[in-house]
Amino acid sequence: MKKIIFPILLCFFSCVKLNALTNINLSEGELIPNFDKNITHYNVYVDEKISEINIECIKDETDIDIKYEEKIELENGENIVEITVTDNLNNQKIYTLNIQRGELLEEKDNAYLRELKIEGYDIDFQYDKLNYEITIDEDTDELIIDYVPYNINAYMIQTGGFNLNQSKNIIEIKVVSEDGNNSNTYIITVNKTIATFKEEKKEETNIFGKTTLTKKEKVITFSIICFIAFLITIIIYLILFKRKKH
Repeated sequence: MKKIIFPILLCFFSCVKLNALTNINLSEGELIPNFDKNITHYNVYVDEKISEINIECIKDETDIDIKYEEKIELENGENIVEITVTDNLNNQKIYTLNIQRGELLEEKDNAYLRELKIEGYDIDFQYDKLNYEITIDEDTDELIIDYVPYNINAYMIQTGGFNLNQSKNIIEIKVVSEDGNNSNTYIITVNKTIATFKEEKKEETNIFGKTTLTKKEKVITFSIICFIAFLITIIIYLILFKRKKH
């Protein structure tokens, strides 16, 4: 009985160790699909200006050996990288990275944009950069946005971009790969300068150019009014007196 149990336990622990790779970190790009210890093939897309990439394999505390090149010099186009995981019983699992530098292949799992342009604005577009931010003036209500996917059969949907009447507006462009397994959402934050208008209340001013008067000013004002009234009374009296004489 012991002879049967021991090989079974040994096999079990060997399998656990082979699954001990917990992640693969890249200095550029990202794994497509996301890392899963049971998935052994991945695609990675990087811009043509990226000439090298650093790879870091993360494992748990189990005793496994990982062989791979930590720094890869990239050629234009396709670069194949293999990561070999070996346990203490010499069981192996090989992870393969297909790193595509520059012009991306129109693969069915590609969910990236080749181009993204906003008329009148420079956003420094990079296919793997998903967040952008611009500022528009108060007279701009909509934007003209052009975008092209790497795979012309990818599904795309845009939300926002019209009626930009808020101080902060969000535009989203979602790209779903042809096979439906991958998606990326490009987000454009549009900040709008909105002027705030305050009603200016027109206030009447007096002869002193003020809205309120001191006691002295009130006395002077009253005296002037009385003097004008007195002059008007005299003028009326003189007019009437002359008429009586004639």
